[in-house]
Amino acid sequence: MFAVALAKITTHNELPMTETAMSKTETCSPKKYWLDAWHVNPAANRDYEFIDGLRGVAILLVLLCHHIYFNPKAGPLIQFAGAFSAGLGNGVILFFAISGFLISWPFWKRKFANAEKAVPTGYARRRFWKIYPPLALSIVLLTPFYVLWCHDRTFIPLAAQWLAGIPFFWPVSGKLNPVMWTLVVEVQFYMVLPLVFGLLKSVSARSCLWLIPLIFLLVPILFQAFTGLHAEFNPEINSHFPSALDAFGLGILVAGLDNRGGLGGKWAWLAVPGALLFLLGLLLDAWVHTHPAGPASALGPCATWLDMIGSGCLLCFVANPKLRMARLLCSPALRWCGIISYEWYLLHQPIIQWARQFHGPTGGNVARFAALIGGSLLLSGVLSASIYRFFSLPLLKYGRGGK
Repeated sequence: MFAVALAKITTHNELPMTETAMSKTETCSPKKYWLDAWHVNPAANRDYEFIDGLRGVAILLVLLCHHIYFNPKAGPLIQFAGAFSAGLGNGVILFFAISGFLISWPFWKRKFANAEKAVPTGYARRRFWKIYPPLALSIVLLTPFYVLWCHDRTFIPLAAQWLAGIPFFWPVSGKLNPVMWTLVVEVQFYMVLPLVFGLLKSVSARSCLWLIPLIFLLVPILFQAFTGLHAEFNPEINSHFPSALDAFGLGILVAGLDNRGGLGGKWAWLAVPGALLFLLGLLLDAWVHTHPAGPASALGPCATWLDMIGSGCLLCFVANPKLRMARLLCSPALRWCGIISYEWYLLHQPIIQWARQFHGPTGGNVARFAALIGGSLLLSGVLSASIYRFFSLPLLKYGRGGK
């Protein structure tokens, strides 16, 4: 169902590209190293190594959010630390901004070249082979454990709904894997983006450069304002379309500016305040959650916007990928985390939940706490890396025509 839905909005004509445009890669180092065996070159846009590092940051934030926990009955400082840890889940905002940039980049390339067709060739195929196989494998692997552990056969029809792609269009229970709510939002973005570019095909690229990001920013805001609805993952996964699409807006804008040539080298320095804004958003979110009855409770949306703006600014490293701070994101270990981030994202939360149930309360024992957290991280990391290397990577290369 997912593949059919995407196929309806793609095309088979491709914008001719020069060999230079197709092969240009923005790298932090020209040397070959072990990470090359894990990396697959993009088929339709440039290869920015720091993007892998940003993905690594995002997945580490999410992992910390779901693994680190504190005693809720402790003092104010510990409670604030716990709220800050919980807020690290806003790493998904960074994931969305990265998707907005990467997925829209080839659309902008065609737009500024006045291509006949708005949608890049193979768009649906590449999205399908990136998203669906790891998702399906995670469901097939996790469902038997849920059934045996919880003695609950209702996980079987729920798994079948996910395999059929129903949650991308209709709310379902989030008990199978709550983090999959972000996949619903991602897939809806994949479907909306080509429709927007197609509908605005006759509008100039200069006008679309501001119009399209504004559509993705303002439509969700107005929807939220008039309905009061936001994306949910408990007890049901319900994106309340299009309430969560605003997180992609600034990524789309940066991709458009990059294609237009409007990002001079100095723009890269926006990434520095972007990192600070993202951190400020996390701190403000923690403050809001530790003061739910005070005036701070009204600042929740501000924290989200700080993280969204910070994420957009971090993408400005595209203006100068060789900047020292950008090169820090090119650390092989950090990039490796980013490369396997999708598989790690799918598997980590069920594993840590089962580990907590198996171990029980740690009772303040630091060694038991470290074993619980470290063991579950190691298990999910090794399993995710194996799935990516021997399952997802070959399929990615196949979906991108062997590139």
